[in-house]
Amino acid sequence: MRPVTTRTTGVLLLGLLLAGFVLLGALPNQAAAIRVAGLSLLWWYGGVLAPMLAVLVAIRWLAEPPVPPSDR
Repeated sequence: MRPVTTRTTGVLLLGLLLAGFVLLGALPNQAAAIRVAGLSLLWWYGGVLAPMLAVLVAIRWLAEPPVPPSDR
């Protein structure tokens, strides 16, 4: 079994962010329809919070590792 890398962690976190949108939409009694500042919680999650977190995850875990300096 190959070791879990930071890239794998990043991909899993992005998947969890996507799953959070589906789970929030599936809450009973339309809990995601609660309005905050005129917009539903589902909109805030899908339009603001999840994309911002996805950018942070991509920067932190999916960025290429720095190139080591050559010994010349």
